[in-house]
Amino acid sequence: MLHKIRHGMGERDGQYPLPGIVETGETYIGGKKEGGKRGRGTEKTPVQVAVSLDSAGKIPGFVKMEVLEDVSGESIGAFAERNIAEGSGVRTDGFSSYLAVLGGQYEHKPERFDFRGNPEHLKWLHRVVGSAKAFVLGTYHGQGKKHLQVYLNEFCFRFNRRRAEGQLFNRLLNACTNSPTVTYEELVSPVAT
Repeated sequence: MLHKIRHGMGERDGQYPLPGIVETGETYIGGKKEGGKRGRGTEKTPVQVAVSLDSAGKIPGFVKMEVLEDVSGESIGAFAERNIAEGSGVRTDGFSSYLAVLGGQYEHKPERFDFRGNPEHLKWLHRVVGSAKAFVLGTYHGQGKKHLQVYLNEFCFRFNRRRAEGQLFNRLLNACTNSPTVTYEELVSPVAT
């Protein structure tokens, strides 16, 4: 039942692209492996994250997260088309996959990430990623790739409605009743839902 609820949360949030100033970047979620690589060379599951900010670029508004097969320009570009409104100002680090795909439809501002030299660069993106990892790895003690997306859906749904606590149940009920049904067979199949 919880997977069906989380699926409804994702369906609801999928209806709204992020407008305005958007910080985006990838993270990797999974358990620790002895001697494993960190960052872009890891075997963990890649997740693209985008956080919209207010018009001054100071306060986070909404967040989107999506499990990707890889961090190629094609995957990141498809994520951006689905989740970021055309014409938005997009802030990223200088990763080449962003340079190739974000320049046309967005006002792309890549900047080499340097925490010590510029701690404000992608500040909200990193805070949201830290919170999401604590939520998934702390609350659920890690998830495999198959169901990771629905846990990210739950995190995003809650984050995006953090200012509407009194309305959360009604909004959740609306999201669940207006989303397509997820069958038990879909949940237990070897392919991710």
